[in-house]
Amino acid sequence: MTKNLSSDKNSKNNDKNSEKKRSALSLALLILLLIIILFLLFYVAKEILDKNGGIFGGMFGNRGGVDTAEIDFKRRADSLRIAGSLRLADSLRLADSRRAADSLRQAADSLARAADSLARAGGYSRPAEARRIADSIRLAQARRDSLRIADSIRLAQARLDSLRIADSLRLAQARLDSLRIADSIANLAIDTAALRAAACARDTLVPWVYADPSGGLHRKAIAVKLVANKACKVEWSVDGVKNWKVYGGKPIDISEPATLYYRAVDDCGRTMHIKSKRYEFDLTAPRCPAGMESVKAGNAEICVDIYEWPNRKGVTPQSYVSLYQAMDSCFSARKRLCTSDEWAAACGGPERWKYTYGEIYEWNTCATRDSMAQRSGSRPECRGYYGVFDMSGNLAEWTSTQSPQDKSFNNVMGGFWMSGDQSRCADARYSYFPQNRHNPVGFRCCVDSPPATGGRR
Repeated sequence: MTKNLSSDKNSKNNDKNSEKKRSALSLALLILLLIIILFLLFYVAKEILDKNGGIFGGMFGNRGGVDTAEIDFKRRADSLRIAGSLRLADSLRLADSRRAADSLRQAADSLARAADSLARAGGYSRPAEARRIADSIRLAQARRDSLRIADSIRLAQARLDSLRIADSLRLAQARLDSLRIADSIANLAIDTAALRAAACARDTLVPWVYADPSGGLHRKAIAVKLVANKACKVEWSVDGVKNWKVYGGKPIDISEPATLYYRAVDDCGRTMHIKSKRYEFDLTAPRCPAGMESVKAGNAEICVDIYEWPNRKGVTPQSYVSLYQAMDSCFSARKRLCTSDEWAAACGGPERWKYTYGEIYEWNTCATRDSMAQRSGSRPECRGYYGVFDMSGNLAEWTSTQSPQDKSFNNVMGGFWMSGDQSRCADARYSYFPQNRHNPVGFRCCVDSPPATGGRR
């Protein structure tokens, strides 16, 4: 009897213990389900916040109405976001999704393990239901992952399309800018051409270049500069009319006999005909006094003033003098007036040129189209072969030779500042009264050349 009572008591205790175990397991399972449900609610709420920009942003943002320009600006900024920023945001979202998925999978696995434990314990009658719940959670997670992948693909495609559209817009803008630039350049070219045409219509000055020092006989090696009267392209050569070089301002060294050719063209296409200067050298010691050059006049050799009286470079020569004043001035310098033949020999050189610079008249070489006499030596090309200046134009000059037409007059040679092409070396005028002073008439002096052994006087 006592034994039966003890057995019943043990049975009751076992039932109570089993009941307590079932209650604890049910409570644990219920708590786990609540945790899973709270986690799902938290994750869904987080997704909603991520998509809608936050609850507070929706509640309080943009109270004054939607700013379309700002939204467009943000959309453009999102479209033009650099690839690195997009990759970083995607990486963060992917990490969040992976963490959420891992949490759900861990919860499902825990639920499945709990169901299995209950089944093994034999004290819980619904392990299959727990497994179905876990399977449902896994299926939902798989579907959610699939939807998320599809959304990611669509989002990536949308971003790619946005970038392509942005690139297309940039390319179109670049092409439009290129077209505008091309139009601007074309218009500028047209305007420039029109301005140049108008400027060329107003500019009637033909380019002219002279060599300094000019050609003829020289006593030492020289460096020749080419000087232009306007902006133009100047070319030169010493090999005939070939192998032209552009003159850049550096003097051309000449130390032995040579012929220098030069030409010019301006921006309007006006050209200067090819000119040439022959350079020769006599390096023997000079025999003439200072300020004079040796000239061969027939069989004689004489010395002639380089410049018109007072024979100083850069000084306006003296005019308005009579024949007798000119003679007295030369006598005061222990010289004499040149004869007509001596004067013509110094002007025309050994080739007997018509003008001091050559056979063809050049209006801009000597002072023959001016309003007054110019300073001595100011026209470098108005230099004779022997190195004597201003014998064509500037001032007409008295000579000691009486005119064959009228012995009471003396020959006046060379023309003056307004004589034009009537300023040849052989031009002799005899209408000036010797006792009168005449405004366009000056003079220069000569002296017999000293003997070869006499040295310089």
